[in-house]
Amino acid sequence: MRVLVYGAGVVGSYLAHYLYKSGKDITLLARGSWYNKIHEDGLIIRHTLQLKTTKDHINVIDSLFPDDVYDIVFVVVQYCQLADIIPILAANRSKTLVFIGNNADP
Repeated sequence: MRVLVYGAGVVGSYLAHYLYKSGKDITLLARGSWYNKIHEDGLIIRHTLQLKTTKDHINVIDSLFPDDVYDIVFVVVQYCQLADIIPILAANRSKTLVFIGNNADP
């Protein structure tokens, strides 16, 4: 199963980490300096409560193209970014999109 996590903030990074840890084929979409950091160093998560740090060598991309097909796309971005990425998602051929938000009152 090919999975894309669209957004590399706190929630998206944790989701990508746990899906990757479970053995799924995970790709994380990150932009700007986050893309560069993850591409060069891997996805580094500091688990505060568990007193550990993990480093995953995960697939990372900085753009989603219409022909990039995933079995499921988790969209984990800030509410204010949705208007910019809806056209990108609409042009993509992936069929299953799951929007995950952390702002119940945008």
